[in-house]
Amino acid sequence: MPTKRSQRLPATRKGTIATPYHKGNVAALLYAAAEKILKYETVEAITARRLCREVGVTAANFYNHYPSLEYLLLEIASNGFERRLRDSQKILKQGLPREEALVMLVHKTVDFALENAQLFRIMFGQIHDTSINPRYAIASEESFRTLIHIVYGEDIYRSSDIAWSHEHCQKGYAFFSFSYGLALAISRPIFSNPSGTKAGRRAFIEDLTHTFLRGLL
Repeated sequence: MPTKRSQRLPATRKGTIATPYHKGNVAALLYAAAEKILKYETVEAITARRLCREVGVTAANFYNHYPSLEYLLLEIASNGFERRLRDSQKILKQGLPREEALVMLVHKTVDFALENAQLFRIMFGQIHDTSINPRYAIASEESFRTLIHIVYGEDIYRSSDIAWSHEHCQKGYAFFSFSYGLALAISRPIFSNPSGTKAGRRAFIEDLTHTFLRGLL
């Protein structure tokens, strides 16, 4: 299954995927068709039947490549978490003061939600039973682990002992809740942007984040 952007095939705004059908690349084509729909429409517009129609194969062919539509969506979500992980690791490697690093992380989270609204949905709660795709659990856990590392300045999160992590990583959980909630509110948009500019939005995000961090750090 495709895990890198270079493996995905180009799509057009309308019609089917712009590449000839070959038996060996149906999984990649189905994945690309789902990504295209997420970019221009909503999660609800994705069905196995529609993806197969876009690719040019029979509806039953979908299940030769993915066990379910939810599994495919979680594959896309896993790639989203891996992108978020790379962003967080870059911030971590810069060795910034914690407050500066956390403000940068909030900016990254909001920007990601604005640019990938439907992907953001499937990454965070759209699919109820995420256990059907083990890769999703690994990707989401690693992304959260790095967030905790940035909050505390050290890698203390224990994915094997969630009760311990709930007790000892509360600042990390609080920061995640704040950054996720803010990203959701701005991307919906529940919070408007009176200035209408990116600079105005960034200033608003920084003010809110500093206000939150004064009670966190």
